[in-house]
Amino acid sequence: MPRASIVIPCYNAERFVEATLQSARAQTVTDTEIVCVDDGSTDGTLALLRQIAQTDERIRVITQQNGGEGPARDAGRAAATGDWLYFLDADDFMQPTLLEEAIARGEQTEADVVIFKTQELDDQTGEIRDFKYCFEVEWLDGLDVFCPLEHPTRIFNSFQNWVHNKLFRGSFVREHGLEFQHVRRSADLLFTCRALSEASRIALLDRQLHLYRVNNPHSALFTSDVAPLDFYEGFLALRATLEERGTWDLYHDAFVSWAQEGVSMNLQRTRSFGDFKTIVDTMRAEGVERLDLMGVSREVAVNPDRWDRCHALVTKSTEELLYLYFSLEKRDVDYLRTECSWKDLHLANQQSCIEEQDRILKQQHEDFHNVLNSTSYRVGRAITSLPRNATRLLGRRAE
Repeated sequence: MPRASIVIPCYNAERFVEATLQSARAQTVTDTEIVCVDDGSTDGTLALLRQIAQTDERIRVITQQNGGEGPARDAGRAAATGDWLYFLDADDFMQPTLLEEAIARGEQTEADVVIFKTQELDDQTGEIRDFKYCFEVEWLDGLDVFCPLEHPTRIFNSFQNWVHNKLFRGSFVREHGLEFQHVRRSADLLFTCRALSEASRIALLDRQLHLYRVNNPHSALFTSDVAPLDFYEGFLALRATLEERGTWDLYHDAFVSWAQEGVSMNLQRTRSFGDFKTIVDTMRAEGVERLDLMGVSREVAVNPDRWDRCHALVTKSTEELLYLYFSLEKRDVDYLRTECSWKDLHLANQQSCIEEQDRILKQQHEDFHNVLNSTSYRVGRAITSLPRNATRLLGRRAE
């Protein structure tokens, strides 16, 4: 049994997967298996995986018909045999000591889950940025090892649904029957949230050990139009699991705040009015109740802005909601808590535009006035006066 399994689902990742695999192969912990699941790629991904596998006996390549990130990730999970499990996306990178540091932390603390920091790698610019939202630990008052049953209030909101900033003890995953949902998007939601709520101990590791590629138009984040309600299915399954395990009341507030985040962000990321309306209509018909979206007060909610946006779901028209979700200035967030009409806000925006144009014109007039009265302008006029006068004289003679 290898010390760790690295699971990499791959779909049309020819541009990235060689470098991603290299980061997995370069781990300072060498007793690993690397399970690559090709999810019916139509480019050269599968051929590249097989080519690289011939040079490294630790690599196993599994193939399947295209089913999305859920089935691909779950196939890798089922095939993995390591003491520790790590899940890597096909366009991301591991720092060389990721496994070494995370495994040491997990074994030292006897934790079921180790959580560390990740950074953003911008696919368009190459810029690397910190990503603080996957490691928000202030609410733990300095604890770096904890039991979620004793600290339930923000367990879902502080570490994201991602698997790539977490290392999982293999025996814990197998004994609890943790699986990835067979959906195309948000497939890690149920797996990760179950792990966070069912672990006996969670250890934090304040180290940036992973690079998460953003602004990649081929990633699952940019495919919300394929399955806009997959995230909703994840939350429903999570609630059902919490109820079955008798922990619904304990984790209720954390669940509601995280569901508010999920609904708000998926509405924000929709790529068509049809998808936006699908989510809105489903939430109004059943989702608000089934997710208990208004089940905590605004004061209790982890993110008051997300509470406001979900509250607007049940108090505003679809047209108002659409406008608000894609108008990100603060006055629009404030509007969510008012009774003014959409027309009022539209007029306010128009007035704001007029005021801005007026400010620009005044600034241009002031700049022009300053130039006319500047010393350099006057000197320039004096120097060029003779050529200008000569040009005018020659013009009159030509007539």
